Amino acid sequence: MRFLLRLKHWQLFLITWGIPIAINLFTFSKPALMVKLFPLMMVVFIIGIFGWIWAISTQLHKKLPMEANLNIKGFKIVFSVPIFYTLALTFWMIYQFYFRFPEGSSNIGSVIIIVAFFHFVSMVCILVGLRFAAQTLRSVELGRLAKFSDYAIEFILIWFSPIGFWILQPRLNKLTEK
Repeated sequence: MRFLLRLKHWQLFLITWGIPIAINLFTFSKPALMVKLFPLMMVVFIIGIFGWIWAISTQLHKKLPMEANLNIKGFKIVFSVPIFYTLALTFWMIYQFYFRFPEGSSNIGSVIIIVAFFHFVSMVCILVGLRFAAQTLRSVELGRLAKFSDYAIEFILIWFSPIGFWILQPRLNKLTEK
């Protein structure tokens, strides 16, 4: 995933947001096709966004100052949860859209409860991953362990990636060139 840190901001934006938006625009008048292509859009988005956060955290962790002791193993475990959950949800959607849709399922209530629980856990893990990536980035730039007040802006920019790509990616390009 290191290549994601070397892309230009516009390239990263086109991969993660441009492809799904283009698919949405071209399938807008064909809802059945949009439903069929939705899992593909999710996979592209997951690889782009989650891969970018993973790359920031793992590649820049090597450049942390000695006194900045961030737990990379903990990050990898926690951030793997939303990756696996989203991929499992995508495969489940492919199964539903291609093999069972529109007949539905008789146990939809239990599916909704299970998905809601895992979705909540996944969201918490994503926020922890965003915080770790922002703290890693800012700690490398500052040369010391960053406090939340130091990396709050980076946290928000990573969270709102369509804007964050344009601001953070040039900084990441410089850090990976060194």
